[in-house]
This record gives sequence, C-alpha cells and structure tokens, in this order.
Amino acid sequence: MELEIAPSSVHLPEVRRAARSALAGVDPGVVDDVLLALDEAVSNAIRHGSRGGRPVRVALALRRGWIEMTVQDHGPTPLLPRLPADPPEPLALGGRGLWLILQLVDEVRLGRVGGGTRLSLRRRAAVWAGASR
Repeated sequence: MELEIAPSSVHLPEVRRAARSALAGVDPGVVDDVLLALDEAVSNAIRHGSRGGRPVRVALALRRGWIEMTVQDHGPTPLLPRLPADPPEPLALGGRGLWLILQLVDEVRLGRVGGGTRLSLRRRAAVWAGASR
C-alpha cells in the first residue's frame, strides 16, 4: 500500500481503510496495534511536519513475516524529533504519540529527509494459516 495524502486529518480514515485491507489475513490484534501506531504516525506528520502544506507519504508492506511502514513528511521541521525513553508525565500537554508508537511496534527509526522527517516502523506479523502472504 502506498498513499500520498494532503496534510489534513480528514484523510486518516482513508489511511486506516487501506492499511486494514493490506493486512487481510494478519491476526486482528496485531492489525489493531498497527492501525493505532500508523494513525499516530500520520497524525504527527500532519500536525508537526507538513506545515508547508505539502503531502504526507504513507507506505505499508508485509514482507517475510514483518509489517513495514513508513510515514514521510516534507517539513519544514527545524529539529528531528527524539524517541522518548520514558513515558510522558501524566499532566504533559503532548509527547504521547511517539511513546505510544514505541509500545505498539517492534522497531522504530526516525530520520531526516530533506527538510522533513521519515518515521519507519516494523511489527512482527502473525499471519493466519491459509492467508496468502
């Protein structure tokens, strides 16, 4: 699955539908975790990384037992976000998105692409017997 969406939350349902379809045959609990992580990642890209109005790119693939996702914005993002080592403070106004993502997937990488950010996520896939993957 590959999508390019305008930086607006009205496109989040479209991303979730496309991802759910791409993950047919994967354990529903894993799919739920992946959809939540992807929703957070795309929301962050829209909110923090696409202030210039440029599109957000979203990709998801199932490869060799792994669900691999990338979310890329075009910035401008002055500083590369940091992956949190600890949960956010209970009364913190933000900072929960990346922490939540870290709880839902097995691998997270952040990188700079031009003036924007690329978030790469991997989650081990539990594929049902008989599913074509």
